Amino acid sequence: MSTGNLIVQTRAARGAVPVVGASVTIFCPDSGGTLQPCVSVRTNTSGSTESIELEAPSLEDMDSEDVPPHADYRVDIDHPDYRPVTITDVSVFSGVTTNLPVTMIPPRTLQELNKRIVIRSPETGPSGSGTES
Repeated sequence: MSTGNLIVQTRAARGAVPVVGASVTIFCPDSGGTLQPCVSVRTNTSGSTESIELEAPSLEDMDSEDVPPHADYRVDIDHPDYRPVTITDVSVFSGVTTNLPVTMIPPRTLQELNKRIVIRSPETGPSGSGTES
C-alpha cells in the first residue's frame, strides 16, 4: 500500500476568513470496512491542516482503462462557532496531495448548531449544499 496526502482548508464568510482551531477528524476503514477515527488535528492560523499522510492503493495496481485506484475517507470538521460538517467519500490517490476546501457556516439558530451538514465529496457547490443529519 502506498500513501497520498490530504490538506483540509476551512474558510468562512465566502472564503474571506480562515477558520482557526477547527477540529478535523479523519475516519479510516478498518480491516472489516468499518470507519474508525484514525487522525485528529486542528486547523492553523490560515485555516488549514498540515499535510496528513494516508494510505492509498499504488498506481501500479491500475489497468490503463480504469479510474486510478484511490482510498475513500470520511472527514468531520467541528468548531464551536460553526455548524459541524461531515464530508464522505474523500478520495486520496497515491503520491498526490488532495486539497479539501470546506466552507464553514455559522448557525442561524441554536438548534442549527447541533445539525451536522453531510456532503458526499463528489457533490459540487458550497458545503451548505449537503444534507442535514
